[in-house]
Amino acid sequence: MSGSALLAVGAAAGLSGVGALRLSWGVARRSTLLNTVGWVMLGGALIAGWTSAGVWGATVVSLWAMGAALALLAAAAWGDPSPRGKGSNRRAGMLAEPGEPRQTLRRVTTFIIVTVGGLVAAVAFGVATRWVALLIGADEANANVLAFFAVPLAWSVVAFALLMTSRRKRQLAMIAIPVVVSIPALISGSMT
Repeated sequence: MSGSALLAVGAAAGLSGVGALRLSWGVARRSTLLNTVGWVMLGGALIAGWTSAGVWGATVVSLWAMGAALALLAAAAWGDPSPRGKGSNRRAGMLAEPGEPRQTLRRVTTFIIVTVGGLVAAVAFGVATRWVALLIGADEANANVLAFFAVPLAWSVVAFALLMTSRRKRQLAMIAIPVVVSIPALISGSMT
């Protein structure tokens, strides 16, 4: 099969995968079979796009699937009647109820731990990644690219983990582990 035909098949599989997921999520009880079919079709679409034209093909196939998802979600939102009743009062402890303490210090501490501490851990992970890449024989440019790739990825994972952890000791340990792991890289002078 030629590259353009395989790309067309990938785009069609992406459109069909999104359609299958929309069908599955639209019924009263989600269908495991339709969910599986939808995700397998999306995975197959990505593979077909990659096989046909590499990263460019995967991007094109993904754009077709995202466009279909956007159209389906827009149609669902447009047709959804506005609620007439009072909204749900479910909350995740975002704001204090009237009369409850605001716990401002605890909230600010969490923010600082997640943003600043998460960034420190992510940069430490990036430094360690660069050092390991140099140890296994990568040249400077490739090691730098790996480090630049690792930092935002690690920051998002660490920030999520920090937000999901309720104990401060665990949060601090999550920050300390990458920092300790990066110490050999800093001592060896691989950052100079």
